[in-house]
Amino acid sequence: MTMGFVGCGAIASAMVEGLCARHPDSRIVVSPRNADRARDLAARFPNVGVAASNQAVLDQAQIVVLAIRPQVAAEAIADLTFRPDHRVLSLVAGLTLPNLRVAVAPANVATRAIPLPAVALNRGPTAIFPPDGPTRALFNTLGTAIDLQDEREFDVFATATATMANQFAFAETIVGWMTEQGVATVRARAFVDGMIGGLAATSAAQPNTSFADLAEAHQTPGGLNAQVLDKTTRDGAFAGLSAALDAVLARLRAGAAGCGI
Repeated sequence: MTMGFVGCGAIASAMVEGLCARHPDSRIVVSPRNADRARDLAARFPNVGVAASNQAVLDQAQIVVLAIRPQVAAEAIADLTFRPDHRVLSLVAGLTLPNLRVAVAPANVATRAIPLPAVALNRGPTAIFPPDGPTRALFNTLGTAIDLQDEREFDVFATATATMANQFAFAETIVGWMTEQGVATVRARAFVDGMIGGLAATSAAQPNTSFADLAEAHQTPGGLNAQVLDKTTRDGAFAGLSAALDAVLARLRAGAAGCGI
């Protein structure tokens, strides 16, 4: 069975890399829209081909992944002719399931998903809606699939993914501060990488412990961690983050243009 990608941006490329790592004999075809990225994937993976057009992707594939920007999605999908046997997987932010089903008719199966860049490493969670066995199996190959029963809940998961850049910016602030104190950047980066990785491992090992309890466990009254957490809280960083997430959720639910990562 051939999987075709309409769009060849960062997330599509991450999915292709992850699939090729696990299933090097899988058949994948990508659209030529991002020509450099498409050629790079085809050069690195012998099972990946570049189609002549978006429609050529559909003509060759049974599973169609829509990985196009929300700003151009309506126009791009309108130009495509789907078959009843197509399984369509949409990564398009803000494109609701009812509208997706209309857009890809007569395709019988349509699913939404929110894969993260870490799927390239076969890691990380992917929320899917509605639950679908083959889609679940696909993203369990690429990490961990999370079935969602409600599209409004799906919107909340999509909103949470908007914090990825913040996580790296937070880490960069720490590295930058360390280098200002005279630490070599490579050493600062290695230390922060290790600290973040260790915290993630600690959390994964204690899935029944809340993040609030983990935060409490990683500070002592009057200690250094408590000092930074108190200052950050008083400065309104966490309240600001909640407000930013509210705005993203409102944007998604309004179907605003430009809702990609």
